[in-house]
Amino acid sequence: MGKGGVGDLEKELIRRAAAGDDYAFTQIVERFSPFLLAVILPVVQDPVTAEDILQETFVQVYRHLPSYGGGSFKHWLARIAVNKAIDWKRQPQRRPETLVEDLGRIDSFSIPHPSPEEEVVYKESLAYLLNLSGELPEEYRRTLIGFYLEGKDYRTLAAEAGVTIKTVESRLYRARKMLQERWKGR
Repeated sequence: MGKGGVGDLEKELIRRAAAGDDYAFTQIVERFSPFLLAVILPVVQDPVTAEDILQETFVQVYRHLPSYGGGSFKHWLARIAVNKAIDWKRQPQRRPETLVEDLGRIDSFSIPHPSPEEEVVYKESLAYLLNLSGELPEEYRRTLIGFYLEGKDYRTLAAEAGVTIKTVESRLYRARKMLQERWKGR
């Protein structure tokens, strides 16, 4: 099969994830996220944007995994990630970061040593976001708050709600879109 245990394990994870095994897909995400962030970050030069592109990359990987034709899996992943990053850079008018699009700052890429002004703006923005999220349907609000504020991973959120990991990803995506619409409407 492969050159050794790691290659065989990787092939097995790919096979199981392509067959719909959410746990195997989660293992792929955990295994390759640091590598893909290292590929994306030099292109976009912003950790929050890189995290967003990483999520988009894994959504595409999830959808296209059954058609993965073999070869270097790492190279295939990197090609998808780089294409996503380049697409982002090519946008004719990249919107300035809005609060809703900046939800990732609440997650692992928060500012390490914020100034007092940044801290105040962050807290006021967070309070406003929480207020806006109260207008979302319950399942979207719980998923959004669980992921961004409580730091729960997709697997935990899926188990708590009795849904698949793909449903959690979809709810997060839709919740962000709903918040963006509400944000624009104010």
